[in-house]
Amino acid sequence: MITTVGAKVAGRRADESAAVVGPGELLKGPFTGRSLRQQGYLLASFAGAFVQFLWMTVALALGGSLLLVVIGLPLLLAGLVSLRWASRRERQRILNLTGERVPSPYREPGPTGNPLQRLVGYVSDPATWRDLVHLIVSAAFGLAWFCVIVTVWAMTVGAVSLPFWYSSLPNHRIPLTHIDGSQYYISTLPSILAFAAISLVFAWLLGPTVLELATRAQTGLGRSLLGLSRPELDRREAALRSTRSQAVSAAEAERRRIERDLHDGAQQRLVALAMDLGRAKSKLKSGNEEDSEAAAQLVAEAHEGVKLALAELRDLARGIHPAVLTDRGLDAALSALAGRSPIPVEVDGTLPWRPSPEVESAAYFVASEALANMAKHSHASRAWIDLEIRDDQLRMIVGDNGVGGAETNPGGGLAGLSDRIAPLDGILSVSSPIGGPTQIIMEMPCQKPSAY
Repeated sequence: MITTVGAKVAGRRADESAAVVGPGELLKGPFTGRSLRQQGYLLASFAGAFVQFLWMTVALALGGSLLLVVIGLPLLLAGLVSLRWASRRERQRILNLTGERVPSPYREPGPTGNPLQRLVGYVSDPATWRDLVHLIVSAAFGLAWFCVIVTVWAMTVGAVSLPFWYSSLPNHRIPLTHIDGSQYYISTLPSILAFAAISLVFAWLLGPTVLELATRAQTGLGRSLLGLSRPELDRREAALRSTRSQAVSAAEAERRRIERDLHDGAQQRLVALAMDLGRAKSKLKSGNEEDSEAAAQLVAEAHEGVKLALAELRDLARGIHPAVLTDRGLDAALSALAGRSPIPVEVDGTLPWRPSPEVESAAYFVASEALANMAKHSHASRAWIDLEIRDDQLRMIVGDNGVGGAETNPGGGLAGLSDRIAPLDGILSVSSPIGGPTQIIMEMPCQKPSAY
């Protein structure tokens, strides 16, 4: 029996929104930092789309015609892989320019398996076809953006340099218009200077406006075709609402557990300790030798009770967030947890980098609760914890060789584990056939820190 619990939620809203550009910014001309970045973005998008379009044409044409030959499949696969890479680059350019993140819409980061399985994985993903549409439209629009940039610069540079080269024109004059058979020219130096000034002001005011409109059109195209579709956005919004509710439920359940453990454990022992010390105090006041011996016995019992209460408080603190988790990381904390388990537990895995504190705490909680449940119900003779990070995903398997039959009932312990990791985009899967073995599989996003 395999049950999958939880939901992966991706595509969070970007932390920064696109900059608001007012008239004052547009009046600064085409040489501001923003205008230059826009021109660089438009040129990079055009060049990338143009080169990628040529390569995709060759790859699809040759790969499709040679599909029955050995070389056809690798060509098609190479074209689709490069298409996805080009789309990722465009999303990164939009992020760098506007500060707005375009969420990745792919079902999986990269299809795996043999070449045919990978090709089917790419082709069956609707996001691949949207990438292809974006490439075709972007290549066509890119030519228009290239012409816009060339025109802006040609008008600006031409207006500034006009007084220096107009004398090389035929008859040293600039034709303006032809009305009723009459041709009008600019031929004197004052009129040339006036014309250059008017052209420069025109280019200075028009250039930033055209660049802004072109940039918004190109980035809007990328957001609409390279991001999530509307049904996917609605689904993920619903998933976010669900995980928010799960996070509240998990926090409330954890609070009730801590209150119960304190009330049933340490609090009861401390009450008994206070009563024993009170009785010992009364006997010591009497001055009787027999009462003194009884008081000493009560103090000894109180001492044992203090040690037990401290042990229970330490166990409670370990269940919340042990010190070794903060000091030495997840793998060391899991090894310490395995050492305290009544079932022999083997921990296997070395992490290439340390996960974030939130991920470490959630993973430790899952392992702690899973081992506690196995010790109570599995009748196992051994257990294991496998830990690894692959493709920026932390994967942990907690298993045992017990009787199996674990189920994820609503409100049960396994459902609580799922609620605990759901706000971190984690998923929990349980495989527990009758007769065993039982495996609890947890996966959570675990991005590499920038220091690595």
